[in-house]
Amino acid sequence: MAFYSGGFIYNPKTNSVLLHLRDEKTENNPSALAFFGGLSKKNETPQKTFMRELSEELDLKVDENAVITLCDYFNPDFNTHRYVFYLKIEELPRINLKEGKDVSWFNLDRVLVQNLSKRTRQDLIYFLQEKPSY
Repeated sequence: MAFYSGGFIYNPKTNSVLLHLRDEKTENNPSALAFFGGLSKKNETPQKTFMRELSEELDLKVDENAVITLCDYFNPDFNTHRYVFYLKIEELPRINLKEGKDVSWFNLDRVLVQNLSKRTRQDLIYFLQEKPSY
């Protein structure tokens, strides 16, 4: 059974996260800010799914060792398991947006006032509570 795997990019120097603005044509969470991610493909691990999604959505290749696990849980909204990761990057390499409307950095002090998808909000609240000090 497929699962969702996604996440965000965190810059500890600026205390901000890079999020994905979904376009208005998407079925789930149109025009909302969300994580980079999607459903798994056959035999993919959650971490590999997240890495593939970063490549597909941002043309960003990351080292497996750079992927940090945030949390995982059953998401009853989509009847699937949800795995959430993040990357800690102080200088983002050049990205090429290939899906969605836009990407933007949001300071963690103000991110929760944005138009976030339900689970993105929930997971960012968890990150704010659990965030290690770098």
